[in-house]
Amino acid sequence: MLRAIAVGVSGLSVVPQHRIRYQGFFARVDLADPDLQIVLEADSFEFHAERRAFDRDCRRYDELTARGWLVLRFSWEQVMFEPAWVASMISLAVAQRQAQGRRAVAA
Repeated sequence: MLRAIAVGVSGLSVVPQHRIRYQGFFARVDLADPDLQIVLEADSFEFHAERRAFDRDCRRYDELTARGWLVLRFSWEQVMFEPAWVASMISLAVAQRQAQGRRAVAA
């Protein structure tokens, strides 16, 4: 569902299960726009309830952020019940990245 919302956001081009690699770091994210360096994650309590999983995800998000990626995390409830809000947050992120000159604004 997050992918369906993202596809409707102008100026965004997402790749599902995108792999991001740097020396000593690897992540596979739910959705990413490599040009804008935006990551979209659909998080559920089911996969983040244990300390180890939570710690791993915090580390991954910090690694991505420190390398210039903008990581947006959405809960299952937000994606399913507030798709307009999710789309608005993604649109704001796209506008921010475009203003930074990450990619020319789509016509």
